Formats: sequence, C-alpha cells, structure tokens
Amino acid sequence: MLLSSLHRASAPTPPLSTLQGLIVHYLARLSPAPTPLAATIVGSPLFRPFLLIKLDTLKTSFRHAVHTKLHLLKDAPTGLFLPSLNAQGLEGGHTITRLDVLKRLPSKQRDVESSVQDKIVLAFADVIDLFTSSDSWRKEFRPETEAGEDALTLALITCAEALLAVPPEKFVALPLPQTLVSLVRTINKSFMSGMFLSSFRSSMEHHPDAKFTLCSRSILLFVDHRPKLVLPHVQETFLCLESTSRNVELGWLSSDLADAVDTSIAPETRELTELLLFLTIMITEAGLSAVVYVPPEISHAAASLALAVLRVHYYLALVIEKFGGAGHHSFPELKRAFYLALDNLAEHKAESEHFVQQLCEELWSKAYDLRYPVQRAKKAFGLSAIEQLIPVLAGPTIETFVLPFCSPHLDDARHRDILEAAYSVVLAIFSHFHIHVAHSTPLHGSEHAVSTAAMVPFYPRCLIENSAEGRLNTTQLRLAFAALVKSASVSGDHALACFAHLLLHFDGDRVHRLRLALVPSVSSLPLALLLRVLSVVNGIIEGITNDDIKCEELLEALFQEIINNVGDAEKEFAVRWWDERRVRWTRSRLAIARQGTERDGETSV
Repeated sequence: MLLSSLHRASAPTPPLSTLQGLIVHYLARLSPAPTPLAATIVGSPLFRPFLLIKLDTLKTSFRHAVHTKLHLLKDAPTGLFLPSLNAQGLEGGHTITRLDVLKRLPSKQRDVESSVQDKIVLAFADVIDLFTSSDSWRKEFRPETEAGEDALTLALITCAEALLAVPPEKFVALPLPQTLVSLVRTINKSFMSGMFLSSFRSSMEHHPDAKFTLCSRSILLFVDHRPKLVLPHVQETFLCLESTSRNVELGWLSSDLADAVDTSIAPETRELTELLLFLTIMITEAGLSAVVYVPPEISHAAASLALAVLRVHYYLALVIEKFGGAGHHSFPELKRAFYLALDNLAEHKAESEHFVQQLCEELWSKAYDLRYPVQRAKKAFGLSAIEQLIPVLAGPTIETFVLPFCSPHLDDARHRDILEAAYSVVLAIFSHFHIHVAHSTPLHGSEHAVSTAAMVPFYPRCLIENSAEGRLNTTQLRLAFAALVKSASVSGDHALACFAHLLLHFDGDRVHRLRLALVPSVSSLPLALLLRVLSVVNGIIEGITNDDIKCEELLEALFQEIINNVGDAEKEFAVRWWDERRVRWTRSRLAIARQGTERDGETSV
C-alpha cells in the first residue's frame, strides 16, 4: 500500500496521517537498512507540487521513525558490533524535500550530526542558487507549489531552524549575499510589503520567527567574514524594512485605525504590527552592533544605516509606545537598538543636524494633530531621539529648531508622555550648555551658543504651572529646577531671577513641593551666590511652624544635598552654615513641641 501510494500520486491515496504512520513503521522496522525506501519516499511525486502540510507530514514521519529506531536499537540485545545511524538514502528527490527531512533528523553522535549539517548546507546552497540564478535554464527547474504557496518561502521555512544549528565555520560557506537577499525578500513578502492592514493572506499564518533569527545571524556572520562587501547589502535590508514600516504607517493613517483606541484594535492587527517591530529590532540590532567593528575606511555608511533604523522606529512609533516608548522605559532589546542607532548617528554631526531639522520641520506641519494617537506617538519618539542628540547639535539648530519645537509642550499637560519628553529635551540643553561653559569650551556654532536668558522667566513659569497635582512629580520638579539653576549660575542675575520666580508662588497646596524643588539647586550654585540662597532656605524652614513632618522632610533633603552634591569649593562653607543653624532649628522645634504639649494639657483640663 505504501509503495503503490508513493509511486502513483495521481491515484486515490490514503490520508496524510495514515501515510505518516506507514512511513514511520517501515523506516523504523525494515531490515536490513531502509536506505532504498528512504530514497523512494524523498523522491516520491506524492509530495509534489509542494504544500506546507505535505512537507510537515514528511519531516514528522522521518523524525518519529528515527526516534522509534533508536528505542528499538536500545532494547535490542548487544552483540559483537554496535549498531549506528547514518544519513544515507536522502540524495535523491528535490532539494526542498531533502532539506525538509534533514532538518528533523536528531542524533547524539557527533559524526552523524556533522554529516547532516554538511548535507543541509549543500542542499540550502542549491536552493539559493536555484532561486537567485539569472540563467533561464535553471529557472525551468524551479518547483511547483499548491494553493499559491511560494516555493522559496517554503524552502526557508523548512530549513531556517536547521541552519541556525549549523556552526559559523560551515554557515559562511553559503553564498551570504544571495542568502540575505532571499531572506529579506521572503520576510517582506510575508508582511505583504507592509500592506497587510487592508487584508490578511495565508502567508501571514506561517510563523517566520526562525527566518528573522536566520536573517540577523546572516548579517552578523556576513559582517564578520566579508566586511568590505556587506554594507551595501545591509543597507538594502534596512531600506526594505523602512519601506515596509512606512507602508504600515500609511495604511494605519488611511484606515479607521487612525483615531482608534487600543482596545478597539483587532488582535490580529496588534500581533502583526508587534511582530514586525520585533523583526526590525532583531535584524537592525544585529547590523548596527556588527558595523561598529568594520574597518574605518568603510565605516562612513554607519550613519545611513542608523538613519534607516531611526526612521523604521519613527514609522512604528505607535507600536513602540505600547512597550513604554523609545527611551529608558522600553524593553532591553528595543532600548539597545534605539541607542545603538543614535550612537552611530552621533558620530556624524552633519547627518545628526539634518535629521533633527527634518524631524522638527515634519512634526511642525499642520498634518500632525495631537488628537490622533499616531501623531502623538511620533512626536514623543521625535523628542526622545532629539534629547540624545543634543550634545552634537550646533547652537543655531537648538535655538532655531529644537527650542521652538519643545516650548509649546512645556505648559501643556494634556499628553503626559509628550510633556515629560519635552522637559527631558530642555534638561539636556541646560546640561549641555553648562558643561561647555564650565570647561570654557565653545559650543558648536561659537557665538550662536544657546542662551539661558532666553529661557528665563518662561521656563520657571512652566515649572510652577506644572507643579500642580497630576503633572510633574516632585522628583521631576527637583531635577528640572536644579538643571535650570545650574545652567543659569554662570550669570548671577539669571540664577537669582529663577529663585525669584519660584519664591513668588509659595502658596496654596503646591507650596511644599516647590520648597523641595528649591533644595537641589543649592548644589548648583557658586560660592558667591550660595549664602544668599541659603539665607532664603533658612527663612523658609523657620517659617514652617505647624507641620513637623514637612519640616523634617525639607531638612533631610537639604542635609543630603549639602553632604552628597555640594562641590568641594563650597562644601566647607555649606557644612559650617548647617552646623550653626542645626542647633537653633533643634531648639526651635523643641520649643514648638513644648508649646503644643502645654496647649494640649490646658485643653484636657
């Protein structure tokens, strides 16, 4: 029955499950060796035209047969010669069929495993040659498939897991450029070039995780063994991913999903967009981390690769937002890919300038209405990227593009993620400006350096407005105000103006949070201004007469700031000032406590 079915595929055949049981039985129990039967099965027309379910049946049959044979050999009585396994009988049949069978052959014997790996590499090289050759004669031998299946996709699905187990020294024997091109083409086709939001096809039902890993491994080994040839191919791969991501964003914006909330999005759509994000992270991280080690004479392409990766993340910003955004709140793989791209781009100042200017101009356009989730996510991503590039930007770019881009969001608490991202950018600007002034080094753009005067009184007013409950928390307020004072401390008038704006608003429910925000600025001041500010802090502490808990919290914050953060030049003065006031504050608190006790006693009487 089995042989007749294998030789006459056109005749009525038993179900695939029945064939699978027959193949397992005879391969495991046929004696002597079942080599001729294995060759007959692999070359049988029953499994052509190719279909994924047929190939799954074939590989499962061989795997179960090998396991069954191993158990039979283990239970058999021992003799003079020990039995062994080999991978013979698979030379016949089509290359895709051989790959399908070889990938599922388990063995604990090193020599057999090495032989199987050799056969897998040779068979896969034959597949790549078959589908990438421009020879018209070779094209005639490409296999037929059923149900619209793509033969190359089937081949890659069939062999991806097996190739991942092949050692690097054997893997690099493959034609790596053609392998990478074939993998990218298949992955792009699986996602319908990013057009899958309009329809879903059966190709998306394949689980291409192994193909993604195989693609990233191909890039890593390609860079390691062919560094002078790899960059154009890696760049082409990244541009393909960028195009796919761009089509996903366009499809999202042109559909009913543009203003949809997360709960109303179909699970299939979320799964596919997340899968595309994970794919791009896996492949781009492999490329960027490997490009770091290419020779300097060809490393100029790193900037274009980094730009492609950042644009991919930009188009998938809405998906990234679901995982905590592109900054330090995201998961490790996304964070690593994001910062790798920015680090590579930051090495090229001109490209960084152009990227930031282009980003600001695009997000400034009227088309970016923050009522839509996609636009909000893209703006938050843009702010996160700009924050990391501040140290390499010229003064004119910061003043002309970055500050006007951030300013409208500093006093707009409707979208918290954008509000916090805008404040982070401003903090980066202050830190950058202070570092250059402290080291007496000119900023990029010399006389066009960013002026802190332009941010006073606007920025302190924004901080005070956002000190209300539900906006910036106490830690964020303290960091923001300390950065402002540190940057403004190069000019005493500007620093004192910052304090003046803060002191004018010490009223209402936010008074304690503003007092705590004032304390960290003590360590940012030079000695000439420190006494004046400490006198203000002393007045605030002595003015608290009815809340011991808040007073103690303020004193503890001040003490920690003096001990841990005040510089060496100012620490001696600050510690002496603290010791002189500490005794008086203690006596004052005891007197208040006694007065409270006496009042309680009178009330009880």
